[in-house]
Amino acid sequence: GTIASLPVGDGWGAGAYVTATLFRPMDAAASRNPARAVGVQWLKLDTSARTIGVRMELPKLFRPGQALKLPVSLAGLAKGEEAYVTVAAVDVGILNLTGYTPPAPESWYFGQRKLGMEIRDIYGRLINGLLGAAGKIRSGSGEDDGSNELTMKGTPPAQKPLSLFSGIVRTGPDGKAMIRLDIPQFNGTLRFMAVAWSRTGVGHASADLTVRDPVVITSSLPRFMAPGDTSRLLLNIVNTDAPAGRYTLTASLPPHLGLDGPEDSWTLELAAGGKADLTIPIRARDQGVGDIRLRLTHASGLEVSQKLTLGVRPAQPPLTRRMVLPLAANGQGNLRLDADMLAGLRPGSAALSLSITRAGRLDLPGLLMGLDRYPYGCTEQTTSRALPLLYLSDVAKLAGLNREKPLDERIRKAIDKVMTRMNSEGGFGLWRADSGDIWLSAYVMEFLTRAREKGFAVPEKGFRLALDNLENSVSYNQEIKDGGDSLAYALYVLARNGRASVGDLRYFADSRLEEFTSPLALAHLGGAFNYTGDKIRTATAFRAALNKLSAGPEDPLREDYGSRLRDVAAVFALAAGINPAPIPLDELTRLLDRRQSEQPYTSTQEKAWLLLAAHALLDDGGTVRLTVNGASHAGNLIRRYGAAELETPIRIGNDGPAPLDAVITVSGTPDRPLPAGGNGLSITRHYYTRDGREVSLDRITQTERLVVVLKVHEEKKVRSRLLVVDRLPAGLEIDNPALMTSASLAGFDWLPKSAGAVHSEFRDDRFVAAMDRNPGSNRDFTLAYMVRAVSPGSFVVPPAVVEDMYRPFTNARTATGRVEVLAGRP
Repeated sequence: GTIASLPVGDGWGAGAYVTATLFRPMDAAASRNPARAVGVQWLKLDTSARTIGVRMELPKLFRPGQALKLPVSLAGLAKGEEAYVTVAAVDVGILNLTGYTPPAPESWYFGQRKLGMEIRDIYGRLINGLLGAAGKIRSGSGEDDGSNELTMKGTPPAQKPLSLFSGIVRTGPDGKAMIRLDIPQFNGTLRFMAVAWSRTGVGHASADLTVRDPVVITSSLPRFMAPGDTSRLLLNIVNTDAPAGRYTLTASLPPHLGLDGPEDSWTLELAAGGKADLTIPIRARDQGVGDIRLRLTHASGLEVSQKLTLGVRPAQPPLTRRMVLPLAANGQGNLRLDADMLAGLRPGSAALSLSITRAGRLDLPGLLMGLDRYPYGCTEQTTSRALPLLYLSDVAKLAGLNREKPLDERIRKAIDKVMTRMNSEGGFGLWRADSGDIWLSAYVMEFLTRAREKGFAVPEKGFRLALDNLENSVSYNQEIKDGGDSLAYALYVLARNGRASVGDLRYFADSRLEEFTSPLALAHLGGAFNYTGDKIRTATAFRAALNKLSAGPEDPLREDYGSRLRDVAAVFALAAGINPAPIPLDELTRLLDRRQSEQPYTSTQEKAWLLLAAHALLDDGGTVRLTVNGASHAGNLIRRYGAAELETPIRIGNDGPAPLDAVITVSGTPDRPLPAGGNGLSITRHYYTRDGREVSLDRITQTERLVVVLKVHEEKKVRSRLLVVDRLPAGLEIDNPALMTSASLAGFDWLPKSAGAVHSEFRDDRFVAAMDRNPGSNRDFTLAYMVRAVSPGSFVVPPAVVEDMYRPFTNARTATGRVEVLAGRP
């Protein structure tokens, strides 16, 4: 053999690979081919000097509902060396779902690296293929001895997930730190994971801690309920460390829930280590979210409390009613607001928004609340919800949108969300980071540009990449199609960012302007010229846009998420943002009022641009003089009233010199189920056993599985973006999302082929599918998913709903029903 000496250099890091290659020449006399052998060995260096020892001093048992003070000490630090540590405490039940392993930074920094080299020669072609066994492909990563098989199939935790984090804590000169974590109500095992680092080393530690009350109360209840539902709260009570004897349990429920029986306290006999089960019937009265508070007491003074959160959500989709009431000038116009205006709506959901401004018939708070309530978040909808908040923060606060989450935080979250939908080329997808269309990418970039102008942080690299994508789309594809919407929008956003080619803009305006058939596309060209300082071409493009707005029917096959109402509002907002305005705004105002009065339902795109148009119209209200319940009010009046506030009538008069319009929007959940119906669409819902036998949902048994089949019919073949929403009864949950695809359909040959959804969601309380339809699509399509009965009780079956997201007056719904889930055998 041969011995080689290798000096270890500073550049080796955590280690290095040593390779040895042996070549054997051809030996014709011995009938041997040339051969080559390669040996590879990882040489790991001793990194103990760079590894920090971490020690956590955890108790063996800890009671919930108090602060845990956790001493952490670090070993292996130089004297006076600065070090930091973080501690995370996570429910083991969550970690077991994915087989999560504690973070070990020393393994990352000092672990074996992948060999970064390849061998390229012809020796592999010289191997005699007639000899030896066929190779086997190994798949997977790392070694697995099967120990993770059970944890990877673990059941979700039965209580609210718990995850705590200390943040970065600096240790003292002695390498010690005291970490404080507030442990809330919790019974189970927490895994504490500590990570430490300094300038010279890293380290980690992990340990488990049992957290439990002396008497452990485990609860089972529906994930949610709807008004009129009845179910039960099932309690399993285990005496782990408490004295034996008689215990008293009391339950306190919030106003939207009630006990479905005469008792509100129960007596239990618990032996040491004993168990008891208790079923408490509950009823949902009205929508809301609140806590069920349980209190278990013993004569010794022992008291165990538990808080369970249960929401009651409406079973019916919300209704919106809009009215415009004229207020004559000089005290001749009067208005009365009272609770009768909320008739037909559940009191807990009903609200009235009022707008009396110089912005005409635009209802600012109603539009803002409509955007805020929209629960689905494609890229367009996320952008449309946030864009008006850049300019109407004061109005949004008056509409109550600042109560749950600050407006700036809403905008920042929208920026973060749309950036996750950007693909590697800089385009934005509608539901994910896929091949985004240019119009949508331009719309998102207009929002991000305006956000930057308002001082919000936008990732610079992603922003530049998205601008490059728009620039490339203009450079490589100057074909004018779909009315020129995408091309003109990209040019506008580039011009707003100083990136548009003036030569391209002039070419389109001077030679091909008549090919832009969309009013908004022409306005975008005009807006782009305004940013280049060309006022003549700005006016020319806007006059062409105004002419298009007044001429011809609306194109039903457009792809830009819009409508003629959206175009009018957007052209107005763009024109009003230029000083002086390139076209008469009075004519646009009249056109805007007429278009809005003709359309009772508005999409997210229409709401966003109507709000931007209202921002352009809105002034300080200096000429608005009102009286509100006898008190003088100067300036715009924008208010939101709940049912309780309208119990006492509110009287408003116009004392100003000019007539005004009071725009009132009433919204809420209907107090009675709506019948099945539709406009342009129809939808049916049927339930089947797993072998294809249709059944009624009137009565089923706990743990029973059913297949839900939704069938949608379109009356006309048009381009549309449909959203199908099927809210679940509270006693059911989605069991098998795989039925949405062609995979995992063994045994379901009877099931019609499901249509391909561009996006689907399987939430706790609903199934959602987004469908892109075009004139070539079949007018009928089917969706299917599986549900399982999980909670006994009697529950409302909400209607299944389908609507065109950008023509919301095209919609349909099924009838409301009721299901009784019978308790299964123990």
